Amino acid sequence: MLRTFIILSTLLLSACAQTGITVPINKQANLLQPVSYHDQRVDIQISGRTSKLNHIDIAFLGKTIPRTYSDNKIHNSRGYDWWVSKHFALKSDLPEDKVRLYLELLEMSYPHYVELFGMAPSNIANQRIAVVYGSSRERVREAMLDDGFLRGVHKTAGGETMFYNRAGYNFPSHREHHQRYIVIHETMHAFHMALNGHSTWAPNWITEGLADSIASHVYDPETKELTVMVFDRAPMNYITTGLKQFKAGYAPSIEAINNDPALKRGLNFFVIHFLMQDPIRQHYFKRFLAKLMHKNPHSGDTLPTANRLLKEIFPNWEKVERQFQAFVTNVRPTFQIKSGPWEQNGGAYWLRSDDSKTLHELTISPHKQAHHAVLDFPRPQASSLVDTTLSENIAIKIDFEKSHIHRGQIGIGLRAHRVLHQDAQEHVIPLMLTEGQRLSLGSIASTAPIESLALTSDIIEELAKTGRLGMTITQQDDKLIVIAATKNHKQTLNFNLPMRVDLNTLSILGQSMNHKLTPYLSSHTHTVVHQENNNTDPWRYPQPDLILRAFNACENYATILRHCRSQLAQYMQKLPDPSQHLSITQAIHDLISKWQPQIPTYAALTLNGVDINTYYDALQPYMTVNNTSNTAVKIMISPLSLSSNKHAEVKAKTTAHIKLDPKMAVVNYTLQLNDLVAGGQIDLHDTLFDGVYLSVSKSDGRLTVELSGPYSGQTSGEISANFISYTHSGATKSVWRKPVSIAPYEHKVWRPTELSLQHYKMGILEISAILDVDGEPLKLTKRVSL
Repeated sequence: MLRTFIILSTLLLSACAQTGITVPINKQANLLQPVSYHDQRVDIQISGRTSKLNHIDIAFLGKTIPRTYSDNKIHNSRGYDWWVSKHFALKSDLPEDKVRLYLELLEMSYPHYVELFGMAPSNIANQRIAVVYGSSRERVREAMLDDGFLRGVHKTAGGETMFYNRAGYNFPSHREHHQRYIVIHETMHAFHMALNGHSTWAPNWITEGLADSIASHVYDPETKELTVMVFDRAPMNYITTGLKQFKAGYAPSIEAINNDPALKRGLNFFVIHFLMQDPIRQHYFKRFLAKLMHKNPHSGDTLPTANRLLKEIFPNWEKVERQFQAFVTNVRPTFQIKSGPWEQNGGAYWLRSDDSKTLHELTISPHKQAHHAVLDFPRPQASSLVDTTLSENIAIKIDFEKSHIHRGQIGIGLRAHRVLHQDAQEHVIPLMLTEGQRLSLGSIASTAPIESLALTSDIIEELAKTGRLGMTITQQDDKLIVIAATKNHKQTLNFNLPMRVDLNTLSILGQSMNHKLTPYLSSHTHTVVHQENNNTDPWRYPQPDLILRAFNACENYATILRHCRSQLAQYMQKLPDPSQHLSITQAIHDLISKWQPQIPTYAALTLNGVDINTYYDALQPYMTVNNTSNTAVKIMISPLSLSSNKHAEVKAKTTAHIKLDPKMAVVNYTLQLNDLVAGGQIDLHDTLFDGVYLSVSKSDGRLTVELSGPYSGQTSGEISANFISYTHSGATKSVWRKPVSIAPYEHKVWRPTELSLQHYKMGILEISAILDVDGEPLKLTKRVSL
């Protein structure tokens, strides 16, 4: 049982997805009408790691602070307003279009947050996850000071999510890709903390590894399609970073990475993708996460607990370590930014403006024998401007920034080979469009002339109107043939090229413009098919919780269910093949029917898809009965609940929320599913723990000061009281001061005689705690008027 917000009664993990073109915002109308949490709608199509936004409701709240998981710990700030979507509350001073973009990205990310952890935050129907996105580092610092922090975001960070209030603080860099990355990354931390109050139960490679992995994204602003968990992409390429760190660390093991508290983003990224690229490893990793969260270690216990659990949960840890070494050794990045500030929108690449006098280069060279994901984001949509049906060709589409058509260069570098003295030499030959007028093919010899051909006037005129040009490139003998096309016109351009060109790899080249170039490569095969039912499973298996229930039952009762691991493995390893999904489902149902009589009744209920949890909404406790089975479940609660009779029925494929009596310390329940009957007991906390809090109350003519500790780490500082007179400055004085050190989950109470109210009239008693809370400097203040 967890200490706060959520109590896990089983290890069942359900990858449930929340679903929701955009409606205009009328700020004045929203200010006049109350906004209900249940009024917010978001419509998203989800297929694997890709979300496509169809509709989102966004409400402008101005200075009205909505309910969030940061309640009473986040405040208003000068120039900032509140905006809300279904699951998120964004406090920002940015223009409306940016606010909209970030809330859209977060709602598209939310189902994938849930899938990674296997659960949603309890009470998400009534509270939102708080996000702050300021227009600059300094403006974010102001917001953090308003929330009680004594510093802004760390100097080396683009954002930071704080333990104290579970809110992510972000500000934009000059890189558009990073502006999106940082809000997805930091909000992943806030989601993590909303699950059970904090994130320090997990080591660095999980907290930062999961956040970096899900924020490794490709976003297409035209189609509003977001793909997360991308392994192989162009900007912010963690593959290159990871390979450097792997080499510098002398090929560290997962155990060594776990035990190293230093942040190494590339290595963390490798561990997460390695564990999740294989269906069997992925399920062990999900089980590991659930077990680790249930144990809820903190401070110095986190790393050794995680290390021990890894070896307990994975049946053959030595084999896993060998497989990790082989995985990293085989990794080859498709993309290499040789120079230039490159950005990526969907399958298109473009340059931010700079003053470079030479061509910038981005190489794209897919690894043909890779054992890892390659170009694992949606391939570009088909275009009538290019021909991708040819077996040997390169096709590119250029979307021009119209105001830049008559300046700069954009094109590709062709990889050509020639043999000199039995040595094969590779050369990059540029094929460049200059000033939107002429196409030029470079030469490998500096003394050789560059071949140039002009685009026809029809092409140039239509290009000025539409801003789009396609080029299909093939090679015949010693000729390079380029078919340039606009919507209504085509032109064939022939260049001499007495060398063979590798049509499976290229470089994107550019200078002094912001045009977007989309390459169509035969090796880019990743497609997304949006089906009627949303599915965040990476293999698009339609019933991932069915597999997970069977997997957890097997692991919990492996000594009873003999050979269950090998039985399950033969089906789980087929999950990447969609043609096997129907037969897998039937086989899993057969196994469940076979296992059910062999295990305890309460475990059989979980195996059949019945799950019990509890949560709080403010101080009101609730029990949830999640019934994913095909049959109604009966539940009896003792003492009686506030929202049901002695017996309640939970229909198939539904979740019931049962209101409990807050005065109860223990809840006894009985569940019945067909002939399965099992009982259980849940302990309820008298009060909710919510991390560091300062409270002051009056009783019997004296003040009582209470301070609660953090979820993790060391907290120390000073607590003091000052009297400030309304009328006489000479009466203002310090009346009480005490050094304080408080441990995680500790609660301290003081009733000093110095705070007897009879001593003070006509003024204010100000009680302050200046603390360092697990590395976060904080000032908490309470004032009592007398």
